[in-house]
Amino acid sequence: MSTKPPPVPNHGSDALRECLGRFATGVTVVTCADAKGGPCGITANSFSSVSLEPPLVLWNIAKVSNSLQVYLSAKFFAFNILGENQQDVSDHFARTDHTRFDGIEYTLSADGVPLLADTIASLQCRTAEIHDCGDHYIIIGEVLRFDSRDGKPLVFANGAYTALI
Repeated sequence: MSTKPPPVPNHGSDALRECLGRFATGVTVVTCADAKGGPCGITANSFSSVSLEPPLVLWNIAKVSNSLQVYLSAKFFAFNILGENQQDVSDHFARTDHTRFDGIEYTLSADGVPLLADTIASLQCRTAEIHDCGDHYIIIGEVLRFDSRDGKPLVFANGAYTALI
């Protein structure tokens, strides 16, 4: 009798995406400035902490992203962690044109990175490492400054926004 588990059937990338979607995540908009100093933002739920000493965090960007080169070239970027009432902001930056800041309130950090208004947390980072990994790049940032406020996070699971109970 074998003690090996049976092989996992390969159901393709859509099935894998659905399976991975069972893991609930917070939602963030990653912002940076392009080479001319213009604002750029993209919705991401791949944010993760890496280390407290040194303070490191990461996110993933798809190689097909329209703003890929902007993020690969950025020396600084920020995570703007959205609150439960900011689904419209998430939807705005999930669109393909990540340079549109029409109607979006923000200030600029000391490093020229857009910081969105009314988020429940923000982390300002210096790009520390970039790893080419499959169909994405993993971007690791060293946290330079951070801020947080009370509020419930915007949560995404099973392909939709959801609320914490």
